[in-house]
Amino acid sequence: MLKHKKLRNRILIGYSLPILCLVGLGGIVHVNTSNAFQRQAEEKIAQTTIIEVDQMVLGVARMVRNVRGYLLFPEDKSYIQSYDQGLELFNQSYGKLDQQAQSLERQQQIADLAKKVNRNEAIAQKIFELIDSGQLVEAKALMKSLRMDDIDEARQQILQVEQAALQRLEQESESAQKLVVVSVFLGVVISVVFNLIIGLWLSRQVESQIAEIVDVAEKISVGDLTVKLKTDISDRNEIGQLLLAFQRMIRGLSGFVGQVQQSGIQVTASITKLTAFGKQLEATVTEQVASTREVVATAKQIAVTSEDLVQTMEVVAAKSQTTAASASVSQVNLTAMANSMQQLMRSTTSITSRLEVIREKAQSINGVIKTITKVADQTNLLSLNAAIEAEKAGEQGLGFAVVAREIRRLADQTAVATLDIEQTVKEMQASVSTGVMEMDKFNQEVKQGAEEVREISQQMGQIIEQVTTLTPQFLIVTQGMETQAQGAQQISDVMVQLSDVSTQTADSLQEINRAIAQLGEVAQGLHQEIARFQVSDRPISP
Repeated sequence: MLKHKKLRNRILIGYSLPILCLVGLGGIVHVNTSNAFQRQAEEKIAQTTIIEVDQMVLGVARMVRNVRGYLLFPEDKSYIQSYDQGLELFNQSYGKLDQQAQSLERQQQIADLAKKVNRNEAIAQKIFELIDSGQLVEAKALMKSLRMDDIDEARQQILQVEQAALQRLEQESESAQKLVVVSVFLGVVISVVFNLIIGLWLSRQVESQIAEIVDVAEKISVGDLTVKLKTDISDRNEIGQLLLAFQRMIRGLSGFVGQVQQSGIQVTASITKLTAFGKQLEATVTEQVASTREVVATAKQIAVTSEDLVQTMEVVAAKSQTTAASASVSQVNLTAMANSMQQLMRSTTSITSRLEVIREKAQSINGVIKTITKVADQTNLLSLNAAIEAEKAGEQGLGFAVVAREIRRLADQTAVATLDIEQTVKEMQASVSTGVMEMDKFNQEVKQGAEEVREISQQMGQIIEQVTTLTPQFLIVTQGMETQAQGAQQISDVMVQLSDVSTQTADSLQEINRAIAQLGEVAQGLHQEIARFQVSDRPISP
């Protein structure tokens, strides 16, 4: 009946029995007190009756005494005055008794006494008349009929009744006093017993439910979210509401931890893919660096060859008349240079294609970085929600609030790392784009140089035939070769810059890989923290 009552109502209902007992005890005390007041009033009336009856009898005795005195001393009129005073005393006492007499028996007794006194008073008046008329003998004879025996008898009857009433009232007072003492004692004992029984009953109900709450809280504190409440949570009292709140908290934490675990798995998978992409890109850039170094070496060789060719052309220009054989050698050198230019064209084409691959990989890295950024934002949002739920849980959620703050810190580190990676990749893309443009330009120049070398080779026969007459043209060729040497030097410088950019790209990729490894460690730490929680497969019913 009291199962679905609130704890406050249970306490009120439980302690209403002792309160009712105390109220009943108070009623008994009140009734006995009222009766005691009533008995006290009756005792006062009885005592007053005894006193006034004595006063009446005293007045009558005074009247009789003064009648006798006046009979003995007729000339002394003071006896008549004293007689009147005794009569006045009787009348006053009679008036008081007549007013306070409540019972019919008492009224009859007082009336009987008054009747006898009135008879004596009539006899006394007659005696006074006889004395005043000088009939002393008749007065003495009538004096014998003036007696106090019947008045004393009436007085004794009244006193006996009043004494009996006083004894009865005294016995009733003692009985009432004993009843009050017994009632108070029994009421206190019953109230104490009821209080103890109700206190034990309420404490057992509360202790069993609180013990279960403590057990559930301890299991939650160690990460066990599969715990189920054994108590019937349909109980809508304060403890039942607390149990229902724990059930909702367990369900919310279970869903949140499950979602965080799934997000951790997604982050781990993304990090694995990003690690693979980073290693592949690092290998590609390493290969690019090696190719760039080869191109740099080739460009340096071309520059050296161009310088040698310039020197050779200068010698040819100085000795144009006597160097026909040297011109043939120059034709061979031009053929070798043409082959070198073809090889240089192939190298530059390979470098351009590899730079295109680097740019595509960098774009892939941007996609992965966006995925990591989204995951980090989602993790940060989840950690913020977890912190809000932990604050709602109060002291029970302090441990989880620490975990939520750690997750948010890790998510912030992840976001910062991804921003650094994105910035590095953008710089690498810019460098690669610049390298591609420079390589395209260099390729055009090499093609142009190869075409010029081919034309020079075709014209070399004519030059040999007309060598003696083409000295000014040799000077022009020498100037062109100097220009070509400068172009080769520029190509060498550009390739050195490209090599530096490739080295920087490799360093950036190493930093990216380290950041990815750090992100993997963060994800692993997140996974270890979340793994402490045991989540049930099925949702807990409310």
